[in-house]
Amino acid sequence: MRRELFIGLDVGLYPRQSFGAGEVVLAGETMTDRLLIVLEGRLSDAGVGRTLGPGDVARPVEFFGASRYSGTLYGRGAGQVAIVPRPAVRACFDAQGSMLWNLACAIAIEALAAAKELA
Repeated sequence: MRRELFIGLDVGLYPRQSFGAGEVVLAGETMTDRLLIVLEGRLSDAGVGRTLGPGDVARPVEFFGASRYSGTLYGRGAGQVAIVPRPAVRACFDAQGSMLWNLACAIAIEALAAAKELA
């Protein structure tokens, strides 16, 4: 998922976290009360076996469908993420349509349930 999908969300308004190579950016079992958007650099997402780069949103399915993140994200070099609190993401979605937040959450919950069935 890319940050362009969050129409009207000004990431410049929210705190940033800098990271270096090998540093934990998001620890597993962290509450999903914040959404991380990569601004610079790259993150390693071992849980899904991919690298996240500028504009990528970290673990959006877990953000919308779970109470905790399941895996750890590490820096793959120097970089920075924006840390957007859940209420700000909700307000962004609500501004686009009254059902968009509920739809995003329902899709994420279904995706998590389907993944558990396959495991």
